[in-house]
Amino acid sequence: MKFILPIFFLCCSFLVNGQELKGIVKNHEKAEMDLVLMIFGMDNLISIGKVDKKGQFNASLENISLDHVPEENKSVSIGELYFNFFFKCNDNKAFGDIFDKPAARQDYVRLTKDGDWSGTVFLVSDEGLRPWLEDPGYKNAIKGSFYEVMYVEEDLSVKTSCRSTDYADDNTEVETEYNFDIELKKGFNWVEYTIQEVYETDPDIRASFPSKVAVTNLKDPAKMLWVGTYY
Repeated sequence: MKFILPIFFLCCSFLVNGQELKGIVKNHEKAEMDLVLMIFGMDNLISIGKVDKKGQFNASLENISLDHVPEENKSVSIGELYFNFFFKCNDNKAFGDIFDKPAARQDYVRLTKDGDWSGTVFLVSDEGLRPWLEDPGYKNAIKGSFYEVMYVEEDLSVKTSCRSTDYADDNTEVETEYNFDIELKKGFNWVEYTIQEVYETDPDIRASFPSKVAVTNLKDPAKMLWVGTYY
């Protein structure tokens, strides 16, 4: 049986480098669980924190060791930087000389109990974004932010803009704009995607989609909602 529960920060602390979050999970009436990344596969889980029985919550991307991850697993997951953002530029030249720097993207945080995958956590500023993240073809995008984790093998500064295209229908080409202003530190980083404009479509053809997006470091963790699906 599946249960869907919202998880919210009631209070939190935030380090300047944007790597650690602490807070209280609301209505977490469950056993202690681990917050993990599956960026290198189910057999190479990366723990970033815990949720206890009382809802005390912490997540940190600091000092994560990858010594247990085989090189072959890394090579499968790691690709070119420009291709590892949720929103992608049509031309990698927008990223200049760093377009092919090694990077890997993690979309959602997972919850495990005793090593078993017990849930998935969506990081959003508005719960209305979650349906779109799960099914962008049929659920409308809305303005707001969502958050992911990115791994890089060296410090990188990404400050660029690019225009791409999407299609509202077979005959309507829509220009999209993506603005990147983010400092990625070696290791794991929180990435914030802010949907600033949404192109309204004919819902009988396809769902409305983001047409202007800002990609930055995590700005305000107090605005993050941790929305969990439990299995």
